[in-house]
This record gives sequence, C-alpha cells and structure tokens, in this order.
Amino acid sequence: MTGAGRSAEDFAGAFEAAFARLQVTILEACGRARDWPAQVAAGVRAGLEFAAADPAAAAVLTTGALARGADGIARHERLVVYLGERLREGRELSADGDRLPAVLERALAGGVVTLVSQRLDRGGAADLLALTPEVVQFLLTPYLGAERARRIAQEAERL
Repeated sequence: MTGAGRSAEDFAGAFEAAFARLQVTILEACGRARDWPAQVAAGVRAGLEFAAADPAAAAVLTTGALARGADGIARHERLVVYLGERLREGRELSADGDRLPAVLERALAGGVVTLVSQRLDRGGAADLLALTPEVVQFLLTPYLGAERARRIAQEAERL
C-alpha cells in the first residue's frame, strides 16, 4: 500500500528503506564507472532499473511521498537533493561551470524524478529502462554540451 493508506510510521519506514536501497544501488553502479560522465550514465541506468524492478518502492519515493503532506514533501526533497548532488561534479567539467544556475542540479534531478513518477502512475514501469539514453543526455548536456552528451548517451544505451 502506498500514499495515504499507510500510517505515518509505516510510510516513514518504507520511504527510508526504499531510499537507502536506491542510494546503495546508485553508489555501487557509479563505483564501477571510469569517470564522472560514465558514473552519471551508470547511476541513471541503475536508478531506472531499481524503479522498474520495484515500482512500489519507487512510488513511495515519488508520488507516495508527495501525497503525505509536509513530512513526505521533506523526504521527497531529500531524494531530489541527493540525486542533484551526484551531478555537481559536472560543473568542474564545464567551461561555464561557474555561470550555471545555482538550482541546476536540483532542477535536473527533480525533472527526472517527475518523469519516473509519471511513468509509474501510468503503469509504465516496464518501459523505464528504455529512457536511459534520453535521461543521460538530458543530465549531461548542461555540463558537456549536446554533442558529447549525445555520444555518452548512445554508449549508455548499448550497456
């Protein structure tokens, strides 16, 4: 059961367990990658695989959290901030890194989380992995430029 059907304690426990599993999944995937762009690609693939394999846990992290009021929104924000922080290193690779908007990483992460939650809400968990190349390109473009981001995204599609 997700969302409002859980008690506050049940929801908090379910969120924290799902969040911890997602963090470990992403960290392990990134740890096997050779550089930051490859880490982003590996993290995206791992996160989408997580959501596809356990849509109920992914729903707790997304729409379930947002439906819980202030506590759920704060937890959802932690998820977005965590994912956004994984992108900050890209500023060092960008010639314009110091001129990028301060909210860039949060906006990018929030966009991906929203995309995943919308797919889940429409019963599209099985289709999530197919989004990997587009999501990788979306996340890398502000840092690496469109052409390099596209090449890395195409490599991620072949993984």
